[in-house]
Amino acid sequence: MELSKKKETARKRWKILAQVLQQGTCADIAENNVSVRRFQTFGLLSTTVQTGKSETGGTWHSYTCDRVPELRMKIRHLDSAISAERLNGFNNTGNVCVWPSEEILAFYCMQHVQDFKGQSVCELGGGMTCLAGVALGVCSEASHIEITDGNEESVRNLQYIIDANDFGKTSVAARVVRWGEQKLEPELCNAFDTVICADCLFFDSGRESLAVLIYDLLKPGGKALIFAPSRGKTFHAFAKIAQSMFTVSEEEKYDTDVWNIHTKLTEEASDTYDENLHYPLMLTLKRNISEM
Repeated sequence: MELSKKKETARKRWKILAQVLQQGTCADIAENNVSVRRFQTFGLLSTTVQTGKSETGGTWHSYTCDRVPELRMKIRHLDSAISAERLNGFNNTGNVCVWPSEEILAFYCMQHVQDFKGQSVCELGGGMTCLAGVALGVCSEASHIEITDGNEESVRNLQYIIDANDFGKTSVAARVVRWGEQKLEPELCNAFDTVICADCLFFDSGRESLAVLIYDLLKPGGKALIFAPSRGKTFHAFAKIAQSMFTVSEEEKYDTDVWNIHTKLTEEASDTYDENLHYPLMLTLKRNISEM
């Protein structure tokens, strides 16, 4: 019975792409996806539509955070009317919705912004917004940030976002990066102090290649920060794979504000909030400093 319920939930989650194609935005479909997309945000980031700035193919939003006053980002969301051809070919859930794990990753990075000073950082699978990578570009003193996704439409959108924001002395670039499908460009090998990633663990076939990609991107001694819900056994399945390549640590309570919101949602919003699907766990992977 429990297995059947999990399969049904997973089936509903993957129907989201098809529904977006047919009927509009994530907000439109949220009411029809009990426990899958009806919970959409932890409320850590605020967003307002920039009504005076519109263009074909996308809508501009201003992102802020009450807990991080210095954070102000201009983020372009792709239009909801996305063709099947533009979505075909790679995991594209990040191109139709901003998922809670991405929100939490961005918030966590802002709470630890000093950790990234002088670093080279890569965000993997950031979808149409790469919120965490862009936030670090705006607020940190990182030397370089590479924001990436496996979908070309997403990366074109990321370039719009880069052009619209002021990153000070931090250089920011966008490119297509896919795991398991292409050889890593030489300039990216052993190039990053930190890799960040949100909710990219749900494909069974992609976990080992994702771990290998992270290993190849990191400098010896570098680390990866990954946020994803447990979603059945997917989180722990990836952690087990990663143990053969990295020193691995898992955290459930990694931020007091996030934990308090999670606790309140568990107690007061059980009809829409499912810890298994919505609460991101934190996985830290550390590459051995002696490896070359």
